[in-house]
Formats: sequence, C-alpha cells, structure tokens
Amino acid sequence: MSVQKIERIEPEQTAVALTPMDMVGRAVASGASIEVVEKLMALHERWEATQARKAFDEAMSAAKAEIPVIFKSREVDFTSTKGRTHYRYEDLAEVAKTVNPILGRHGLSYRFRTTSVMNEPVSVTCIIAHRDGHSEENTLSAGRDDSGKKNAIQQVASTITYLQRYTLM
Repeated sequence: MSVQKIERIEPEQTAVALTPMDMVGRAVASGASIEVVEKLMALHERWEATQARKAFDEAMSAAKAEIPVIFKSREVDFTSTKGRTHYRYEDLAEVAKTVNPILGRHGLSYRFRTTSVMNEPVSVTCIIAHRDGHSEENTLSAGRDDSGKKNAIQQVASTITYLQRYTLM
C-alpha cells in the first residue's frame, strides 16, 4: 500500500476592487503629481455620479412598482358656449398624498421650480432627487388659465398647480 503525499494548496489572494478614492489616497501617499491627483479626483467624481444615477434608477423603478392608480377626487362640470364639459381628475393634493410616502421610502423627493414672466407662458420644472445626489427634471410650459372669472394672479396660480400636477405625474 502506497502513501500519497497531499500538498496544501493556498487559496489565491482575492483581488479587492479599489475605488477611485482609494486610488487617490495611494497616489497622494506615493507622492504623485498634482496632475495625477486631479485626474483621479475627476475619475472619483464621475464614479460617484454613476453610482448615484444607478441608485436613483433602482429607487425610481421600485417606487413606480408601488404607486397605485391615483384616485380622481375632483370633478369639472360646466356648460359654456362651447357646450358641456364634464370630467374627473387627480388634484395635486391627491397625487402628493399617494406618492409622497412611497417616494420617501425609496429615498426620493421632489420639488418645483417655477418661472413666470409677464405676458409669457408659465413654466414649471419638477425636480425628482435621490438621497445619493442624482436628480432628473421635467419641464412643462403653458399660457395663463384665463377660463372662468379668474383675476391675473389666479390665472397664474391655476396654471402653476396644473403644471405641477402634470410634471410630477
């Protein structure tokens, strides 16, 4: 009967992925030039932006999967010289009440930027942002809502609310 000698095989050292910031640290420690450090910092900024965009996309996808059909809580019903108008719609408060907790659970938030210049269309931009820093914008513009008996301020306010609702949705 022969005895076989068993050799011990050492596991290969696993390669640890370095982040760009790790590379910056190593470059500084080894006395790299400012040009090299600046290039590594730019790489780090691009890497962070890519990570933030990926986190945003993942969060947005998960949030959209949870958002239900929004209840149409408002009704428009009037007759004018153009005929009868009748429909239901989701008001901004109902949209916000529905989406706010869901977006918040996924690290998402929104805000609006409004532009209104005399005698020009009103513009509203909805900015959806993720806690990791990535954000995306959606802008709509429209003329002032001069339907009914609104004064000039009410016309602008009505248009802003309308555009906020649609840029968010």
